[in-house]
Amino acid sequence: MSVGSARLPLARAGHGQRPRSRSPFGPAAPSIVAALGYAVLLAVWLVAGDVLPGGRWFAIHLFTLGVMTNLVLTFSEHFGRTVTRTSGERAAWWPLVTNLGVALTLLGLPTGWLPLLAVGATTVTVSVIASYRRLRRMRREALGARFAWIVRVYERAHGAFVHGAVLGALLGVGLIGGVWYGPVRLAHLHANVLGWGGLTLLATLVFFGPTMARCRIEPGADDRAARALRWGATGLSVAVVLLLATGLSGGPGLVAQLGAGISLAVYAAAASLVCAPVFRAVWRAKPTAPRPLVLGVTVWLPVVAWMDAVLVASGSWRWLDALGVIALVGVLGQAAAATLVYLAPMLRGRTTETRELVRTRLEVGARSRAIGINLGVASAATGGARVVGELPLVGVGLGLVLLSLMATFVVAMWPLER
Repeated sequence: MSVGSARLPLARAGHGQRPRSRSPFGPAAPSIVAALGYAVLLAVWLVAGDVLPGGRWFAIHLFTLGVMTNLVLTFSEHFGRTVTRTSGERAAWWPLVTNLGVALTLLGLPTGWLPLLAVGATTVTVSVIASYRRLRRMRREALGARFAWIVRVYERAHGAFVHGAVLGALLGVGLIGGVWYGPVRLAHLHANVLGWGGLTLLATLVFFGPTMARCRIEPGADDRAARALRWGATGLSVAVVLLLATGLSGGPGLVAQLGAGISLAVYAAAASLVCAPVFRAVWRAKPTAPRPLVLGVTVWLPVVAWMDAVLVASGSWRWLDALGVIALVGVLGQAAAATLVYLAPMLRGRTTETRELVRTRLEVGARSRAIGINLGVASAATGGARVVGELPLVGVGLGLVLLSLMATFVVAMWPLER
């Protein structure tokens, strides 16, 4: 197989076949496989448009519940144990229980069968609460761990999920309607996208972003990030409450809207303070397969946060769909892709040479694939904002993203030997 003008190398029999120990990310493999499965379903729903049940709203939940929840739970557990130096692993049956709940919830959404939806949502929420308790115990038992504050941010992210799940349940069972439907939906989306996904990503980027690019974090970046995310998480919590209050009529609703925008600006400032040193460190690093994806994440994330603050404060709700495309695909989706690209050599290779082989292959065309993803994000966001008439930019952009991700997957999974 060739990519551009370069051919993907094959393993040479009997050369460098020293067995490697089990990858430290091995326990995350079941959740990663589940996330990839949901990603395939997401691609099907995006290609099919409104033909399949649930349409776009269902596709969003395929990503946030299926892809993002699996990855957030497994990596917050892994990195929580790493930074607190806690031994042990999550019970093997937890991913099974979590994905049972996710599957039931996803089946209940388009069918409207409330018992199915209630059981699934409760199962997922209980799984998240159990993860929160494990993280809290790790942090409290950690002694002098430099990055223990990251676990505290993970806890805040888990709390955001629980609050978002409650709001989503109220929407799902039809208890919220009228003028309150929009505010509750906005609060639900912010709690899950910027809280559950965003806070987890920001805390992880501090140390794992440079790790993926094989470089060191800037001196003092972790201390600054710890202070910033403490304020950022609080700002987001206040914003979610104020977004609910925007359903009030007259002056109180406008005051709540402006307050929500200001609170989100605090979150945006924290995101900028975290992403800037990561961007600088990764920019100076040598080329690797995850590097351009990490750079894309550190650019889009502050952009999304600041644009969100401005749109909420000004009440420009019609632009939020375009912003959602950037947040879900350009930030969270690209971060997931960067992580899986980094882990692919460790999860696929069983010997010294095969791991290096997968790593080398993924570097072939890595920049072009990352450019394709980010151009697709920009195109889809432009189409979602309807700033250039009726051109089908959303479909074109998402198609470009899917093609780039499929090319990455093919390269990662290409046979290792003749």
